[in-house]
Amino acid sequence: MKTSNAIRFGPAVLGLVLFSTTTASAHTVRSRPACGVVESIDVAARTVRFAPRNGEAPTELALTSRTKFVHNWHFAPAEELKNGTRAVVHYRTPLFGRPFVTKVVWVNGA
Repeated sequence: MKTSNAIRFGPAVLGLVLFSTTTASAHTVRSRPACGVVESIDVAARTVRFAPRNGEAPTELALTSRTKFVHNWHFAPAEELKNGTRAVVHYRTPLFGRPFVTKVVWVNGA
């Protein structure tokens, strides 16, 4: 008896599909990354004013207790982030309420 090509190659194709690698992302699916400049940061009021690089108007975002600050690939306190720093801000926009920052990443000397 002859076996068909589908029976012969079906398990191999199924194995490739199931065990293939997927892309990994460094931010959550719901957060949006934006590159730009931190115009001002007020740790006491828990706000940051951020100007995106693409020429959009500056946006005021809220800082939460869960906001992570990553400076030169190490966690850092919020006080290390200075005005005028180029950074990547990961933020979320909830259905109700203000947009808030989940993570701020910046590198000096890169």
